[in-house]
Amino acid sequence: MPSYSFKCNDCYTIFKVNCRIDDRQNQLCPSCKSKSYETYHEGGNVVIDSVRLGVRTIDNGFREVLSKIASNNPKSNLASKLSRR
Repeated sequence: MPSYSFKCNDCYTIFKVNCRIDDRQNQLCPSCKSKSYETYHEGGNVVIDSVRLGVRTIDNGFREVLSKIASNNPKSNLASKLSRR
């Protein structure tokens, strides 16, 4: 079951609840029992997936494969692109 974080609008308590997505609106603040709260997103450590961001890195093994392809195809401009790095 997913965990959701909320911040109470009355007493500013931050609380977490394990509930179904449909039950998010039916929660009570554990401190003041208020039903007035909003979803709270904690700041902190964020893991960023470089592939999803479109960042590509070329490791040495991949560079060797590209070099072999470039040497077998002299008309390709791949060899000049590899030599720039």
